[in-house]
Amino acid sequence: MKTLRAIDIMNPRVSLYVKDKGSDLVKKMMANYPALPVVNDDLVVVGIVSEYDILDALKEKRTINEFSAESLMGCGHAEHGACKDPVTISSDTPIDEIVDTLYRERLSILPVVDEKRKLVGIVTRKSIIYAIAEQGFWPEAEFQKRAA
Repeated sequence: MKTLRAIDIMNPRVSLYVKDKGSDLVKKMMANYPALPVVNDDLVVVGIVSEYDILDALKEKRTINEFSAESLMGCGHAEHGACKDPVTISSDTPIDEIVDTLYRERLSILPVVDEKRKLVGIVTRKSIIYAIAEQGFWPEAEFQKRAA
């Protein structure tokens, strides 16, 4: 039986450009995703911006014209700051590993990248929930009872 992987449930390649500024960034964040990966000119994932990052900027009294994707982005880790290694997965990452990463890193999305770290899609928590809801898509045998 085939194990479900990121490629089976990922959403299209939607992202922020590292140089996106205030209003453009906010418009893109209005999509149905709680966070978006940030890419450079080569489509390499360099960070993640979440709705919380925008709210943090507002709490700091920054106006929409005072921030960009680059100034808001984090790595997806709990700590913020310069991003050297954003949290990403490959298209062949198994679902259970995706769930573990979402929990461990407290993320709502995971960028899916190729071998050159170029963005190919994103997996969201809702992607997984939709897969569970789609009858016959996620066979019962795939569920493993976890130790309490």
